Amino acid sequence: MVVEAALRSGSLVTARAAQRLGRHTMGVPGPATSSRSAGVHELLRGEAVLVTDAAEVVELVGAMGELAPDRRGPVLPADLLAPRARQVLAALPGRGTAEVAETARRAQTTPEDAVARLYELRALGYVERHGDGWKLTRQALMSLRGGRGPC
Repeated sequence: MVVEAALRSGSLVTARAAQRLGRHTMGVPGPATSSRSAGVHELLRGEAVLVTDAAEVVELVGAMGELAPDRRGPVLPADLLAPRARQVLAALPGRGTAEVAETARRAQTTPEDAVARLYELRALGYVERHGDGWKLTRQALMSLRGGRGPC
């Protein structure tokens, strides 16, 4: 987007290079009598799009970040769990055991749902039962930390 440019301007050189690369080029018109607007007006007579506010820019290119790919780290095994199972897994302490009622409260679910998720997580190797409590397995700790080992 060029806001102000004389006829011989570095801004125009950059805008024309962007056009050759297939990028959107835009110009904000200035006073017709100003020599500092002559370059923008020339650009607008060509293939640039006239814009007068931010909403018109968004209309042309999309909202900030809308077209950018999602920035994510590596996918961890725990990321592939169903959301409710991840909640219950996250509700367990990093050390020691937790009883079902405490886990359900932390996971904001019912004790019955927590038990079902704990058995599901047990089958996948994420948790172990110890008496009346449940604790994370070494595999779960590694998965939650991205395989980096102890913190």
